[in-house]
Amino acid sequence: MGLTDRLRRDVEYIWAKIFNHPFVIQLYDGTLPISKFKYYIIQDYNYLISMMRCFSLIAAKAGPSVSAKALEIALADATTELENYKKLLGKLDLSFNDVVNTEPAPTNLAYMNYLLATCALGTPLEGLVAVLPCFWSYLEIAEKLKDKLAANEVSIYREWCMTYLSSEYKNLVRDLRELIDTLWDGMNYDRYLKLFTRSSKYEYMFWDMAYREEQWPV
Repeated sequence: MGLTDRLRRDVEYIWAKIFNHPFVIQLYDGTLPISKFKYYIIQDYNYLISMMRCFSLIAAKAGPSVSAKALEIALADATTELENYKKLLGKLDLSFNDVVNTEPAPTNLAYMNYLLATCALGTPLEGLVAVLPCFWSYLEIAEKLKDKLAANEVSIYREWCMTYLSSEYKNLVRDLRELIDTLWDGMNYDRYLKLFTRSSKYEYMFWDMAYREEQWPV
């Protein structure tokens, strides 16, 4: 069994909670209040910027093949992902200023700082393991809940969810998993499980943050 399969198996208890979180369920069945989705999208911008920086940090320390893949993902974040993001803002009657002037919520800031610190101070493999739950869990959410989309009457939700069922996205997750499995030498499994578990917990917390529309206390 490869590293990613082992990691996924050992965090099933966390991912099961993600799949059943009310934000996720209501997003896919079309009953999520639009205010919660707008909150999520605004917070997600800051997260996307941090993810782009994470892959740049990984690339700076990795060998040629890993560096090339990391830079490819960073470029996609900086171009295609952000362009699609800006189009989504218009559909939600949000401006780019609404996004950049919003302070990251406490949970979002903690998650971003954790990922950036791991990618800056850890090995390339540690950084890749830390960012993988975000990509992989979105794919599994889409695959598990895709049947709900048929009855979803909110077009913007359907379009957003379908992104994670595209062949391009599936290939991205596959490539990341293969890269991680290739880099692993069979040693230090507990170290990688700790990183993967923490990121998985943060994924759950991010959905919960958005559902509660978390604010700073003062």
